[in-house]
Amino acid sequence: MASMLPIVYWADPVQSAAVFTPVIAFLLAVQYNSLISVLAYSALLLLVLVGVCNVYVYTMVVLLKKLPDEPSSDPLYKVYGADLTIPAEDVVKISNCTTDIVNSGLTELKRLFFCENIIDTVKFGISLYCLTYIGSWFNLLTVIILAWTGLFTLPKVYINNQAAIDDAVISVKTVIDALKTKISALVPVTTAEDKKEE
Repeated sequence: MASMLPIVYWADPVQSAAVFTPVIAFLLAVQYNSLISVLAYSALLLLVLVGVCNVYVYTMVVLLKKLPDEPSSDPLYKVYGADLTIPAEDVVKISNCTTDIVNSGLTELKRLFFCENIIDTVKFGISLYCLTYIGSWFNLLTVIILAWTGLFTLPKVYINNQAAIDDAVISVKTVIDALKTKISALVPVTTAEDKKEE
């Protein structure tokens, strides 16, 4: 995650654009075309680009002799040596991490659906109700596109306007904490331990 921060903060605009642009282009293409068409056209575009590079190298090295006959003359020479295999250790780490996330998520959903804490269950219900409105306004792909765009724009906006945003967040947090205190005073909180004692 730490390696993503310079990309998201646009420390190197070329590297950030190299990550942001293909993903947003893919998401926008899938928004208007089928996934199979997008994958086929993307693979075809990649094949054409490699073919053009090979023709360029052949023309410049063999026919015109403008470039030396060495691997660095090929614009894709760095890509040829890339290791595309996935180590088994990484797969095990990812599967362990995924299992932990799924298990904790299922445990939390069980806690929310079975009303172990009434305040959290009410907040969860309100969140689900709000999601119905979001779902009526956008489809999932639109939300993913907005989230991806936000991931690359909001950190930079925060850095540029940090003082004003921090003041606004503190005032909103104060209001929310006061509201939570009032609601907690009105609604008795029952936990799973209280239920077991009864």
